[in-house]
Amino acid sequence: MKQSSVNLFCISMAILSGVGMFLLKYHVLDQEKELVKLKRQIVSDNRELHLLRADWAFLTDPQHLRKMIQESDLKPLLGKQIVKPDEIEERSNPLLKEKEETDV
Repeated sequence: MKQSSVNLFCISMAILSGVGMFLLKYHVLDQEKELVKLKRQIVSDNRELHLLRADWAFLTDPQHLRKMIQESDLKPLLGKQIVKPDEIEERSNPLLKEKEETDV
């Protein structure tokens, strides 16, 4: 009786180990797929970041900014255009009035 229970225990441990290894294998494969996906996303994000940095360098280039200013009708800011927030007139916004009326 003692020998058969030891054999049964060993067989059950072998089966449990096999099932555990099977589950572990597929878990690792899923993790590897996720890793590959994340690496591709990192490469894609790095490419996009490189393009954004190139765009930023072009847009902030002094020669480009000079050209943009010359093509526009921008004029230097006058001193009288600078005011404090409390000096700004209160303007009514018709959209806000409509919302206030519907909220009541």
